[in-house]
Amino acid sequence: MRPRNLGGQATATHTTWRLRTNSWFARNPAWPLVIFLGAFPLWWLLGLGSIGFIIVGLLLGYQLLKQPSITVPPGFRLWFLFLVIVFLGVLVLWVPVPGLLPESGPSRVLSWAFRLIWLLSSTVVMLFIGNSSQKRLPDRTVIILLGMLFAVTVIGGYAGIFLSSFDFPSLLEVVLPQAIASNTFMNTQIHPGLAQVQDILGYSSPRPKAPFDYANTWGANYGLLLPFYLMSIKYFSKKWARGLLWMGLLVALPPAVLSLNRAMWLGLAVLAIIAVVRLTLSGHFAALAAVCISFITGAILLLSTPLWDIIESRLENPHSNTGRANLAGYTVQTTLEQSPLIGFGSTRTRQGNFFSIAAGATADCHQCNPPQLGTQGTLWFLIFCTGFLGTALFLAFFIKRFLPVFKTKNPEHWALLYPAVFFLCVLPTYDTITTSLFILMMVTGLSWRWFQEEHTANQLKERAFR
Repeated sequence: MRPRNLGGQATATHTTWRLRTNSWFARNPAWPLVIFLGAFPLWWLLGLGSIGFIIVGLLLGYQLLKQPSITVPPGFRLWFLFLVIVFLGVLVLWVPVPGLLPESGPSRVLSWAFRLIWLLSSTVVMLFIGNSSQKRLPDRTVIILLGMLFAVTVIGGYAGIFLSSFDFPSLLEVVLPQAIASNTFMNTQIHPGLAQVQDILGYSSPRPKAPFDYANTWGANYGLLLPFYLMSIKYFSKKWARGLLWMGLLVALPPAVLSLNRAMWLGLAVLAIIAVVRLTLSGHFAALAAVCISFITGAILLLSTPLWDIIESRLENPHSNTGRANLAGYTVQTTLEQSPLIGFGSTRTRQGNFFSIAAGATADCHQCNPPQLGTQGTLWFLIFCTGFLGTALFLAFFIKRFLPVFKTKNPEHWALLYPAVFFLCVLPTYDTITTSLFILMMVTGLSWRWFQEEHTANQLKERAFR
C-alpha cells in the first residue's frame, strides 16, 4: 500500500509486527526443542547448557496449553501424586530434625524450587512429545537430535581430558552482574567448564563434564544418549556413513573410561547383557553378530592400551564407597524415624561427620566432611526429600510406563527400554534430577506415543476386518 500524502509530504504507514501464521515457528510448535538440542554447543557456550532445558520446558508448556486438549499417559496419576508430595515439601523445609543442623532463611525455598522447576520442565517435555503428531515432531527428529547430543557429549569428553586446564567464561557470565555470576550455585549453572580435576587414583586427573555441569552428570547422560546414537544409524542410507558411525563407538570408548564413572560402566554392562540376551531370544542373529563384533573390538582396544589399567586402578580405589554407604544409611534412618511419608522437602546438613561430632574435613581425612543428606544419588534425594511414599510413586510411574515393553516384540519399543534401565542402574549414585531426568522424560514421551500409535493402528485393523 502506498503511503498517504498530507500537505505534499509523504508519511509512512503504521506497521504492525506480528508472527505470521504461516511462518516456520507457527507451523512447528516443537521449535524450542529442535533449536536447543540442534545447536546445543552454542547454547552451552552462551551459558545456557543447563538453564536452557528449563527455558525449553517453559516454551513447550506454552505450546502445550494452546492445544484444545491434553492427553496424559496411563499411570500419570502416580506422577501427579509424586509432584503433589514435592509441593508439600515446602511445608517441612524448616522443621527441626534431631541430628541435623537447624535451617532458616529463604535459601531453603530456592533449593526446593530449583528441583521442582526441573521436575515440571521434564513433565512438560514428556506431555508435549506424547501429544505431538509425527508431522509436528517426527520420531526421526527426536532420535537424531539425541544421537547428536551423544556425539557432542563424546567431543566434550575429549575436551575435558586434553583441555582440562583451559577455562573461559560464557557470554552469560560476562553480561550478568558480578555478584550474580560469581555466586557458587549460579556459576555452576552458567559456566562452561570442561572437567572436574579430582584425586581418585592417588593423583590428580581430569574427569570430563562438558557439556554438562558435573562429571557424574556427563556419565549419566552418556549412557542415556548412547541408545539414540545407535538408533540414529538406521536413518543413514550410505554404507560408508553407517560404517563411520559404528567406528564412532570406538572413539567414544576412551573418554568413557577416563571419566572414572563406575556407575556408568555398570549401567553400560547391564545394557550390553540385556541386548545380547534379547537379540538371542528374538533370533536377530545378524544384529547379534554386529553387537558381538563391536564388543570384541572394544575389548581389544581396552586390553591393548593403558585404558584397562585405568579401569583396574579405579576398581581398586573405591574412593567414596564408605562415605556414600554412611550417608545412605543415615539418610534412610533419619527419614524413617522423622518423616517417612513426605520427607523433608530439600537436602539438609548433618551435625558433625561420620567419625566425630565436629564437622568438616581434616588434613588426614579429606572425605570426612559429609555431603548433605539427600545428595550423592537420586534414590537418596527421593527418600530424604519426598519420603518413602514419594519414592514409591516416582518408581511406580516409570515401572508402569516401561513394563509393557516386556510384552511386545517390537524392537523399537525395546530400544527405548535401555535408557530407562540405565537410569535405574545409576539411580543410587548419580544426582539426575536435572538434564538426565529431562532426557528420560523425552524417552518416556516417545515410548508412550509409540504405544498410542500402535493401539490406534490395531483398532483400525479390527474395524477393517469387521
